[in-house]
Amino acid sequence: MKKRILVLLMFVALSFNVMAANLWLKGGILESAGSDSINDTGYTIGLELSQGVLGFIDLGAGAAYNGNLKFDSGAGITASDVQYDMLPVYVFAKFNIIPVAIKPYIVARLGANIVVNDDTNYGSGESEAENGGYAAAGIGVEFSDVLQGELLYSYSEVKNNPSGKDHVDMVSLTIGYNFF
Repeated sequence: MKKRILVLLMFVALSFNVMAANLWLKGGILESAGSDSINDTGYTIGLELSQGVLGFIDLGAGAAYNGNLKFDSGAGITASDVQYDMLPVYVFAKFNIIPVAIKPYIVARLGANIVVNDDTNYGSGESEAENGGYAAAGIGVEFSDVLQGELLYSYSEVKNNPSGKDHVDMVSLTIGYNFF
């Protein structure tokens, strides 16, 4: 039995090495885009796991926490009262334009947006903002497979949004570090 467990663990370890998966930790800032109005600069912290395919495409999944989001209000709610954070969970495809030491790329994401930490004053005390869809597109560059910079436009759907809009458009600038 111990031999089987040891063989299984060796197989798993070799599989991860052969797969050459990348685990990226990202952090950065975000601002509103379009007609939305975020009053303060927000922040984003994310984690992505990706696998290279065909040498120039990376496929993966990730999650990010978008915090400090305070919005201009609608429907008689004061601006300081409309605030919540978002947690997009997504799959992505990254297309490496020139896969050499410095790799410029184009990225597309698609997933779900989860509303968290809803501190909006609704009067009733209960959160009314609901989860929705998430989509994003952007450009970036990798340096020596260790560091990454990315400029991203994202569209986050928020149902029953107290700011009076059914979505939030944001632009983010992130820096990432690859763990393996």
